[in-house]
Amino acid sequence: MYSDILILTMLRVRPQHGYELKKSVQRVLGQSISLNNKILYPALRRFEDMGAVQRQVLHQEGKPDRHIYQLTDRGMEVLEALLREYTPESLSDNAEFMVRVAFFEWLDPAVCVDILTMRAQSVEKHMQHMNTMLRATEEMEKRPYARRLLQFQLQQIQNELVWIDSLKQEFLSQLEHQSC
Repeated sequence: MYSDILILTMLRVRPQHGYELKKSVQRVLGQSISLNNKILYPALRRFEDMGAVQRQVLHQEGKPDRHIYQLTDRGMEVLEALLREYTPESLSDNAEFMVRVAFFEWLDPAVCVDILTMRAQSVEKHMQHMNTMLRATEEMEKRPYARRLLQFQLQQIQNELVWIDSLKQEFLSQLEHQSC
């Protein structure tokens, strides 16, 4: 679950309160993925209950108390397990994939290659489906904008495959240098 990964990775960097966590996510991933309070605070409570985070309450005069969350050793174990927990189905979800890529530096190159390979397979399947839809629009001469939209989406898919391949080559090169 990408939101759990985001929360724990942001706390790995430094202890933070809830609002800081949300802003940290925006700094790392831009507007493509965000955390809302309905996801963030229940997750922090769940992590606290399991011993993955520790909460410190800072009393502020004239303001509500501030709750600062810090990652524990147990939290590091949970984070590492979450980063390594993926399936072809989960990697077909853009958010799940992007969050893992954002933190590839914390994974072994072989795991990164595996994630990229699974994502490429998922994207290729999607591309086949889009090509089928594009062929169907050839028959509908009155739908030129639907066709142009499908062509645009195919370009995006092709760009992603090129990008995935370049990342994969980097990690394969790292693996090759490790084995020497």
